[in-house]
Amino acid sequence: MTKISKTDLGDILILGNSGESGASGNDGSNGGNGQDGRDGRCNWAEGCKKKSSPGGHGGNGAEAANGKDGNDGEAAFPATFDIVELTGNISVLGCGGKGGNGGNGGNGGNGGNGGKGGNGDTDGAYRTPGSPGGNGGNGAHGGNGGNGGNGGDGSTVSITYASTDGSTISTKTAKSPVGKGGAGGEGGRAGIGGRHGKGDDHDAKSTGGGSAGNAGTPGTAGNSGSREGAVSTIQVTNSGAKKP
Repeated sequence: MTKISKTDLGDILILGNSGESGASGNDGSNGGNGQDGRDGRCNWAEGCKKKSSPGGHGGNGAEAANGKDGNDGEAAFPATFDIVELTGNISVLGCGGKGGNGGNGGNGGNGGNGGKGGNGDTDGAYRTPGSPGGNGGNGAHGGNGGNGGNGGDGSTVSITYASTDGSTISTKTAKSPVGKGGAGGEGGRAGIGGRHGKGDDHDAKSTGGGSAGNAGTPGTAGNSGSREGAVSTIQVTNSGAKKP
């Protein structure tokens, strides 16, 4: 494939428009954190009427949206030029439009953290244990990247010219490149499990907590376009020196 850089641009350009890139996918929203559990309360007169409660579980993150596909590059229009008198060398470039890049996938939402378990309490002979913390929410999957667009085709260009000073016309063409696939979005982070509520020295469960959630998997990258554009056909005819 012949690559064209900015320095290769000619005096006459017959180009197709580049395809528009796909929009990126929206990120998923984060899961809400679980509420903390209620603390227990004991007193010597009534005992432990108010027990502790577990922490709430964290919410799962929301899924991210996929990136949009890039549009195909547009074909160049056919063109005809009749130069009555060429005074100085010129160059002509013909090429179809580049394919648009695919949009990136959005990032998955993070899982919410589990709420802390309510604390236990003790008063004299009365005691109520602490409660477990809530589990963390799961992270959501990242969105997939969009696919790149195909390159646009070149066109047929016809140029006829006359020259009295030996000036000439040079031509250049190339296959228009395809668009790149968009990157996949990142998976959401897992929520942290909530801590177990504190108890007294006899509470063996006071060190336990809620489980962490699972992290979301990343999205898959999009594919690049599958077809480069066809080259332009540029026909140049010297009709001879201009007659006075």
